[in-house]
This record gives sequence, structure tokens and C-alpha cells, in this order.
Amino acid sequence: LIGAGGAWQFLRHRRRFITGKGETKVVALQDGSVVTLNTASEIQVSYSDTVRAVELVHGEALFDVAKNKTRPFVVAAGDTNVRVVGTSFSVRRIDAAPIQVLVREGVVEVFKPAQGARPVRISANSMAVAQADDASTIAAMPVPAAQVHRQMAWQSGQIAFEGETLAQAAEEFSRYSDTRIVIEDSGLAKEEIAGLFKATDPVGFAQTIAISLNAHAKIEEGEVRITR
Repeated sequence: LIGAGGAWQFLRHRRRFITGKGETKVVALQDGSVVTLNTASEIQVSYSDTVRAVELVHGEALFDVAKNKTRPFVVAAGDTNVRVVGTSFSVRRIDAAPIQVLVREGVVEVFKPAQGARPVRISANSMAVAQADDASTIAAMPVPAAQVHRQMAWQSGQIAFEGETLAQAAEEFSRYSDTRIVIEDSGLAKEEIAGLFKATDPVGFAQTIAISLNAHAKIEEGEVRITR
């Protein structure tokens, strides 16, 4: 009975939150923390008396964490953990790409618990990148405040580009919409772009970019093609 009661308490505090493609969601947690989920994302929340644990199953989420020095907030993303007391940061876990941790406020510790190595501490306007195929390497780097703002543009339903290629932009849009952007010219795919665009409007993006690159956008069923 005691064991069953403990399991019930654990399950009672375990919750799952998801978003569909093109959807964002703001979740208020029981400790006063707030999580904003980006498109096609999932988290599982498992609070206990000693730790506030969240697993980012896939996707991207922004965490605005209520301060509590005696009860740390830990986000697990694959083999990488992020531990904080109270701060604002985002974690991105997309397919086989490296885990990205972007800090907007405060200080966070990024580490791989299975390795037992010392955590990497990063502060506001910094990013940590943890390679999925590397058991120990976590790279930390400063990020200009303007770039932090661009990378958080998804909160308002937008995508910001600054020097990414058209191919990279098409891949990013695929996270938000089932309408594919097809680039038929390899040289065109390598063109660098910049601007702020509505995340769920790949057709509008393709039409705008086609004009700026002296190309053409052709709308077909389920896709838009960009050609010279």
C-alpha cells in the first residue's frame, strides 16, 4: 500500500503538454514557472519535493523559471541536462541536430549526467551546444542580444533570418507548416536571406523571397516552388 501510494503521488504530479505543427502554447506550472512551447513540441513535467523536473521530448520550449534555491529546476533533453534555480532560457531538441540552450536571463548549468563531467555554466546572452553524437563535448559561446531576440521571434508567431541560406529557411518553415518549399536551383538554395516572416505562411515567404532574389514562386498543391 505504501508503494502504491508513492507511485500515485508520482503519477499525480506527472503531466504531459504538446503542441501541433504551427501551434504554440503557454503553460503555467504549479510553482509559478511558465513554459512556452513552440511548434510540434512535447514536454513531460514530473515535480517532486526536491526537484522540479521537465523532459523536453522533442521540439523547442522557453522556460521562465520561478526562483527556488532549495528546489532546482532541471530540464532533460536527450542525454543533456540543464539545471537552474530561477532564470529564463530556451532549449531546442530537433531530430538528430545538437541540443541548443539559449539563455535570456540569469545563469544555467548544462551537463551530461552520464559522464560525470563538471557542468558548463552560461549566463545571459550566451548559448550552449551539446553534440548528440559526442558523449562529453558541450560548446559555449556568447550571442549578441539582437540574435537572442531573433531566435525568440517564434513566441510571436514569426521566424527571423539573418544570413541563413534559402535551403535552411525552407527547412525551418517545414517545422511550422505541411506546405513544402521546394527550391529547384542549387545556386538559389545557397542564397543568403534576411528578414522577419510569419511562421505559418510559407507561401507568403516564398513569394517575397522570390521577388528579392529575382526568381519565381509557383504555387502547387501542398507546395510552393522557387525557380530562377
